[in-house]
Amino acid sequence: MRQKMEKTAKIVDFSAISSLFARILIQTTTMQLKLEEKNPLPLVRLNLATAFLDAALSASANVDALLKPYGVSTLAFTNADIFVPATTMYDVVETLSEATGDPYIGVHLGAQLDPFQWSPLAQAAKLASSVGELLLRFSIDAQKDANSVVYRLETMGSRASFTEQRVSTGGRTPRHNDGFGAAYLLNILRAATGSAWDGRQVVTAVCDPSVFPHDYLNLNLAQGDTQGFTIAFPCEWLLLPPHLEQTQNNTPLKTTAAEVARTPLEALHHVLLANLHDQNLSSERVASLVGVSKRTLARRVAGMGTSLKTEIDVLRQKQAERELSSGHQTIAAIGTSVGYPDSSVFIRAFKRWTGMTPKQFRELAPYQR
Repeated sequence: MRQKMEKTAKIVDFSAISSLFARILIQTTTMQLKLEEKNPLPLVRLNLATAFLDAALSASANVDALLKPYGVSTLAFTNADIFVPATTMYDVVETLSEATGDPYIGVHLGAQLDPFQWSPLAQAAKLASSVGELLLRFSIDAQKDANSVVYRLETMGSRASFTEQRVSTGGRTPRHNDGFGAAYLLNILRAATGSAWDGRQVVTAVCDPSVFPHDYLNLNLAQGDTQGFTIAFPCEWLLLPPHLEQTQNNTPLKTTAAEVARTPLEALHHVLLANLHDQNLSSERVASLVGVSKRTLARRVAGMGTSLKTEIDVLRQKQAERELSSGHQTIAAIGTSVGYPDSSVFIRAFKRWTGMTPKQFRELAPYQR
């Protein structure tokens, strides 16, 4: 096996790796500038968490009830154009993970992942001729599905490390996110090394090592922070062919040409819609929900050509109008549902939005359809 590994290393196209490495450095720098200057929010394509959704459904969990506080539903996972704030994704993954009853669910799902069917890895799995090339291609391709992380591949002497660096966690502890991400990359390394796999040469740092089963792959686990996982391994493994296997029964994850930077306002709306009932939906509260500072939130929303107050008012008005038109709830209940438990305050706000009282709007609603 040792001779085979050395022979493989000799035929690797180093020029291709060098070219890709240059690309990833450029892409990473560009992405960081976009995150700082253009992208209003750290976003993730929601259906990347479909494996967690399926696991929770298999455990007979009331998934829609669990997801409701985050403004998403099981149906939303079927729409590949939906991006949500990274903090929402962390909350959703942790909630679905707990619903499965499996303390190692992230690791189990990551280890079972078919890289040919999962959007961030699919192209890399098809095109890469070495582990190093696969990791570099993945680092580039993953940006179309999330601008909430950057990936970093580094070498120093005989050791290499691959790191996921989150832009922000919003105070969350993405335990099973770490387990999932680390597990699918460990699976790639294990497939490449084959019978030469030696977990004692691998160090994996995650925010909560308890999400890994005891003695998992005989690797070394370390306590990391909440900003992302790191896997350190022998540098020579980067030269090995991936040896990935495609699972015949898996359905490819639906994706579209939509990129993460195109839907920031929609993602903000997801957060706001789930919290319109909160009468204290202040800029501080929203900033906490999306995982950025109040100042950063104000600057980025202004960059969208709007303001947080404007977006909250628009969404509250639309929801109030829908509920008034349905005719099923009292005006007081509708006011409470959009963050105005005091009916008189709601009536004044609604009149400011529409020029009429809720009662007048309800009376005219049948003629406006």
